[in-house]
Amino acid sequence: MKDPLIELASSYFDYIAKLFPVMCASDEFHFLPRAEAASRYYDQVDDLDKDLIDQCLSTLKQFRNKCDLVAAHENDLEKRIDIELLKANASGVLIELETKKSWRHDPLLYLKIAFIGLDHALTKPASKPEERIQRTLARLQAIPRLLQQAINNIDSVPRTYHQTALAMLDDCKNYLTEISESFVNRFLDFTTALQQAWSALEGLGKFLDGLSPVPDKQFVISALEATLSNHFLSVRSPREVFEIAVDEWHENLEHLKKLQATIDPSRSWRELYHAYCPSDIEKTDTIPLYQQEIERLGGFFQEQGFKGLNFSSSLELCETPTYLRSVRSSASFSAAFTADVREKDFFYMTTQIVQQRGKGTADLVKKRLHREYKFLAAHETFPGHHLLDTVRRKLKNPVRRQIESPLFYEGWAYYAESLLAEYGYVNTPMDYLVDYKRRLWRAARCQIDVGLTTGMLDREDAVRLVTTAGFGTEEAKYQIDHFRLNPGYQLCYSLGRYEIMRLRETYGPLMGRDQFHKQLLEGGELPFHLIEKRFKTLHPANCHEIN
Repeated sequence: MKDPLIELASSYFDYIAKLFPVMCASDEFHFLPRAEAASRYYDQVDDLDKDLIDQCLSTLKQFRNKCDLVAAHENDLEKRIDIELLKANASGVLIELETKKSWRHDPLLYLKIAFIGLDHALTKPASKPEERIQRTLARLQAIPRLLQQAINNIDSVPRTYHQTALAMLDDCKNYLTEISESFVNRFLDFTTALQQAWSALEGLGKFLDGLSPVPDKQFVISALEATLSNHFLSVRSPREVFEIAVDEWHENLEHLKKLQATIDPSRSWRELYHAYCPSDIEKTDTIPLYQQEIERLGGFFQEQGFKGLNFSSSLELCETPTYLRSVRSSASFSAAFTADVREKDFFYMTTQIVQQRGKGTADLVKKRLHREYKFLAAHETFPGHHLLDTVRRKLKNPVRRQIESPLFYEGWAYYAESLLAEYGYVNTPMDYLVDYKRRLWRAARCQIDVGLTTGMLDREDAVRLVTTAGFGTEEAKYQIDHFRLNPGYQLCYSLGRYEIMRLRETYGPLMGRDQFHKQLLEGGELPFHLIEKRFKTLHPANCHEIN
């Protein structure tokens, strides 16, 4: 007899992978699972036809009902957790497509699918060169259809998305020029397909130029509570999350004031931060600086508390791909899709800031990258995202291997930063000051995410928080505009770390720190109350200490 849970999971992953093969194969789209079946469709592109999306919404609602039916007859805790995880993942897709309706107002969604898909066709493992050529051509030929769907579906665009989409359009054209050198004059079909893709970009650009963008504040979708409760399965209310962030804010502000008094009482901690440069900014290139740091971090944590976890050597540090420079932060992580040893994880860095943000911004960003390099490298690589993704992709449990949780994912990476001081990797007052400044920024982002959406904070308060955290006023406004259009994501850092710390305070003494990390990561990216249930089951003799 087949296991109902295995059948349920397989049907979900197969369905969602065939419908959205590019989005499932990329970690750019956090609301979708990393459904492994998408690797069968590197020659196909997601279909965002309105009727198909309506059909998808109906199918996902039916799937959630099936989850409830299977759960009603399941007593095994691990299987019940898997069912909850599947249901929550489907809820995340529903929130994105039905509540946020990003496909109706976000042109970046279509551009990302088109060009991430093209990149994957070019770079993902293939059995032979002809396969790579055929699937690249197929995805290139699909771009006009996808961008026409954008024109058909989009009825209004927030100002921030509008500006960024126009910038990304130019980046995508540059990317087409880059890859054309490999195909033009060799394959006539590619020459035609490249010209048609270029024309489709021109058409989308004209469409966007003809739209009057909507002010961002008029476009905030009320999806915060649904995201917290139905997608993240958090037991916290927005009010609780906001208060957690406020407490974190005040705690880190106090730490910064104490460090400032210790280092140089005559200057503010912000002045100390901006004057600090641990590497010679004019003589040291950013990429080599980070490469050396990644190697140091990997070696250090393998020798320290993470011996029992399998570190991957598949990481490659490189410039952010041209088509992503307008939408990725200056330092970001892009995970391999499968556990195939031929795939790589990428640590992307943008050392040439887009012109729209100005020369002054470029200089500030470079200084920040050099000032914070230890913590940024830890966040994105060891023991942060790269380690976490390496562990997830090797899990035997097929549900947990294919599902990420933004709350766990960002919470872990933020927690990983704090391990640098705890393990003694950093130990100078200025290192601590940089660490606490980054923590203050996380607390500000969490307050803004929750506060602006719920009315507990106004825009002036939000700007004040970001400027207090060490950013200029214009940069603060730029960040806030982006935060507001994706409610529920910026809170993941502070809330996720808070929940990990809470679990560790309770279960760390029972397991030991290193075993706590191992069991936490190897259990999958679960909602935190379900992690607690697992831990109680793993340590039943200590339940009286926990309850």
